[in-house]
Amino acid sequence: MKPVVILGAGITGLSAGWLLSNKNIPFIIVEKNPYVGGLARSFDWHGFKCDFAAHRLFTTDESVLHQFLNLVPMGRHIRRSKIYLDGHWMNDPLDVIELGMKLPIQDKIRTGTNYLFRPKNLDENNFEDFVLKRYGKGLYEVFFQPYTEKLFGIPGDEISVLWAQQKVRLSNPLDSFRENTKTKFQYFYYPLRGGYGAISNRLYEEISDQVKLNATVTGFEKSGGEITSVIINSDSIEERITAQAVISTLPLSMSLNLLDTDLQMPFQKVDAVFLLLDKPNMSDYHWIYFVDQEISINRLVEFKNLSPIETPANTTVVCAEVTKKIEDPIGKVIQDLETVGLIQRSDVLDTKNILERYAYPVYSLEYENIINTAQSVLKEYDNVYSIGRAAEFRHREADDNFAIANQTVNQISGKYFDQKIKIMEDIIQVGRETTSQIYAVLLAFNNYEDTHECIQSLIDSEFPDLKIVLVDNGSTDQTPEKTRNNFPEVQVIENQQNLGVPAGYNVGFKYALEKGAEYIFMLNNDTTIAKDMLGKLYEVAENEKDAGIIMPKILVYGTEDQIWSSGGRYRSFPPAILVTDKRAKQEQLPIRPLEYAPSCGLLIHRRAFEKAGLFDPGYFFLFDDWDFSERVRTHGLSIWFVRDAVMWHKVSRTTQGTRSKLYWFTWGASIARFYRRHGRPMWISLPAHAGYIILREFFIFQNWKYWSDFWGGFKEGLRKPLGKIPQYSIRSH
Repeated sequence: MKPVVILGAGITGLSAGWLLSNKNIPFIIVEKNPYVGGLARSFDWHGFKCDFAAHRLFTTDESVLHQFLNLVPMGRHIRRSKIYLDGHWMNDPLDVIELGMKLPIQDKIRTGTNYLFRPKNLDENNFEDFVLKRYGKGLYEVFFQPYTEKLFGIPGDEISVLWAQQKVRLSNPLDSFRENTKTKFQYFYYPLRGGYGAISNRLYEEISDQVKLNATVTGFEKSGGEITSVIINSDSIEERITAQAVISTLPLSMSLNLLDTDLQMPFQKVDAVFLLLDKPNMSDYHWIYFVDQEISINRLVEFKNLSPIETPANTTVVCAEVTKKIEDPIGKVIQDLETVGLIQRSDVLDTKNILERYAYPVYSLEYENIINTAQSVLKEYDNVYSIGRAAEFRHREADDNFAIANQTVNQISGKYFDQKIKIMEDIIQVGRETTSQIYAVLLAFNNYEDTHECIQSLIDSEFPDLKIVLVDNGSTDQTPEKTRNNFPEVQVIENQQNLGVPAGYNVGFKYALEKGAEYIFMLNNDTTIAKDMLGKLYEVAENEKDAGIIMPKILVYGTEDQIWSSGGRYRSFPPAILVTDKRAKQEQLPIRPLEYAPSCGLLIHRRAFEKAGLFDPGYFFLFDDWDFSERVRTHGLSIWFVRDAVMWHKVSRTTQGTRSKLYWFTWGASIARFYRRHGRPMWISLPAHAGYIILREFFIFQNWKYWSDFWGGFKEGLRKPLGKIPQYSIRSH
């Protein structure tokens, strides 16, 4: 098969290559520089991992988020950022109430009057019109105009309204209870080690054999509306690479030049000015925005506040982004930081400046015309895809680039490769040994003794050819090493960090499904099973053609008749989802349908994952199984309880149950998330269920020492984006 040729090894190109690799589609990445990562790269300087300017990971698509978290261990930060405006430090996003309090009296009167008498019927022809119509002239001149004009280097009435629609924002007190968005978010993620470039480097590690560095694209060979070959120059040697398709992440103007079209596209440069400071920290903030035109800096980041791991104790590095055309950007940045009181000139130990000419696409009034013209040229070639920040001539973050790379790879796969791959898979399948019907997937986080006993009970099971997968969620007690030594037949997958219960399980589910499992037995590590349990579950599963989940009777560990769960049901009053159905008639039935199945031990048919998706990684633990049960039933599949199939559960060994602050925080977050997605309706069911818990746990049982934890989690559950449910497809990874 001819390869897909990817132009550029920035984060978009690397993501596309990695995704193609996961689909077993051949590809080659061509990069002119001796390094990868593009704008999302990092480098070593004075013991620090420095990024090119400011980066952070925030996405409302949780499936994208957890693919990144599976690639690179990251810390989750509550946003700490500030705005410097007219001599005042203010919160970011800018709060209209705070702004009103800190503005001089004459500006308060002017902005207030201008807001009341703003031109509400003004046509939105440009950035200036958009802001004037919504906020008035006062706020425009004080806040919106100076920063945006400094960013792009052109007047506000020459900036496209599209930029305003994407970026204009003011905060208000209700924002803390709304969903996070690209412009208003309370938290973000950042790699623990290696800087932001750790993401690019991790992608590169897995596909480095298919990446050509120090190679420049010099032309295309075309035939019949397609690119047939890409011509590159490497070490003064010309080479032609035949191409099935071309993914270009080059600046859009460069791609068009290669297609014999000259279209002027204004990009704004960035001088990234790095200062090594003789102090442990300059500030406590992740980044700072400077609005005033007199200050050359647009935005400043302090890397130590993003991750202090393995950084020097007595020094710090900051990076200032400067888009203004200044003869001595380093000197001006130092002067500006002295002016605002953040440093003294004597604090500066060393400096460095990196110029990037294609940093920001300029959203001029001609922006839409430029994009339309470019798209009309690209449409002439069926197998050319221009994606990424510079390649699309639009502002994109890393998660946007990954998402568009995934979409593009799926398009290319479906158009050129799916049938070829299927034929190859059919050929390979001939003579292959039959895979196991059931894969047992365990999740562990420390407590190896429990894991050992659980695995042993699986090995002692009477079910033939059972495959066992252990997913370790960042244990610190050598669980992975001990498991490999004591049970060499067990497949061990290490996540390197605690991703939470559903995200951790998803890693094992995808592994088992890709190995061809017809059923997955999901199992907590603090459980043991009866020897005949799997056989009894399997028999029911095979007889019920619409079965999605089959659960056994779960007894309390160490007992022979004390039931911990026999399947969950919804109780309307007082509102709750009960972990056990204690109605006498129900308990007498050997096999019966359920509403909910707790996840400490479940046999799940692959059709449940293919129809309902994987577990929702937005939960940490609690309610993730209720959520999955709800989705499985919504997709027309049934949940069954088998009374004669028995297992034992030690109950909350990892989370320490109600004795743990984490438990109460997660309980609050999980109940809010569940009812936001599955409320009956949400605005009634969520207050009813939460109110019942508050009444019972805090007023009756007097658990007031956990109130702040529960309430903090509840607010987190309201704020955190729901995102998309991760989907499983036969060739997804």
